[in-house]
Amino acid sequence: MSRLREIQPEEVTVAIFCALTDESVAVRLTLEEELKCPTPGRKYLYNFGRIGEHKIVIAQPIEVGTVDTSNLAAYVSNAFKNVRFALMVGIGGGIPSEKNDIRLGDIAVSKAGSGHPGVIQYDFVKYGADSVVERKGTLNKTHPVLQSADIMVEQDEMMGRSELYLNLSSISRTDPKWRRPMAPDILYAPSFHHVDKGKDCTACEQSSCREVVMRDGGRDAPKVHRGLILSGSGDVKDPEARQRLSRGLDGALCFEMGAAGIMDEIPCLVIRGICDYCDTHKQDDWHYYAAAVAAAYAHTILLKIPGQEVHSMEPMARTMLPMLHSINQSFDLLGKRAADAAEGAQLSLGESDQRMTYGG
Repeated sequence: MSRLREIQPEEVTVAIFCALTDESVAVRLTLEEELKCPTPGRKYLYNFGRIGEHKIVIAQPIEVGTVDTSNLAAYVSNAFKNVRFALMVGIGGGIPSEKNDIRLGDIAVSKAGSGHPGVIQYDFVKYGADSVVERKGTLNKTHPVLQSADIMVEQDEMMGRSELYLNLSSISRTDPKWRRPMAPDILYAPSFHHVDKGKDCTACEQSSCREVVMRDGGRDAPKVHRGLILSGSGDVKDPEARQRLSRGLDGALCFEMGAAGIMDEIPCLVIRGICDYCDTHKQDDWHYYAAAVAAAYAHTILLKIPGQEVHSMEPMARTMLPMLHSINQSFDLLGKRAADAAEGAQLSLGESDQRMTYGG
């Protein structure tokens, strides 16, 4: 193996977060050059590389979920102070609907819409009367340059010029496991549960039940869907939970784990390859391919952004300072109010004691 070129932490301008090892490897396979970098703070280890003009840190949490992912994001933003923006890349569970014909191997990309920043933490959603959704707290929006790059890629798709498929083929050439699987794409009705627990879906596919829908619409290339992504700490494995958690969130594309933890710390673009339909038929057949299509799309996005444009942007560590200052001020104010309240209670108690002592 050739010796890796060394860079310094301040040269890193883009962070890519992956929750699973398959996802991290898929991203590494898209790198045009692998790099090494001395890293301050050793709780987490990172991979480094270059895509186009961007020097990138690839970070993976120790545990899947929003809590450790949020800790990781804080470490990354502190260790690499010149990071301008981030991407969250990996697999997700699709939410098929009449509005979105989302299928296995497709790509879901977060995009801000009416009343949401592109990602909602479904753990923090309250359902009111008539399926009215009341969100508790709001995540940061995707950086404008990433939104603009996604628009450029969408234009290329419409003109038949997208480099996504070229980037995807470069991954699949490294190992056949990254290629589109031969396994059929089947959507089961929510009421049809897995037949043989712990086994594959052969018995389900052979069932005479009318609730088995084969989805061979001739689509052998990933389709990109843009819109709302639902993020949380739990792994959704039940179609009824899929329907319930997405109720009132019209057009939600998929579920995933971890993005909400990242977006609390660093605004990012979330890219998910669809590997299942969040039901009892969850299998691993599509995981590698779904990770590959997400990584290929991230590569496509980054190539649209000039390095000069990135260097002219404010580092995330600096843009987050006003928010952190505001939070600290809020805590200081709350602390002062609590101290004043405690002092007032103490004075009141003292006056009461005096009245009791002198029998006023």
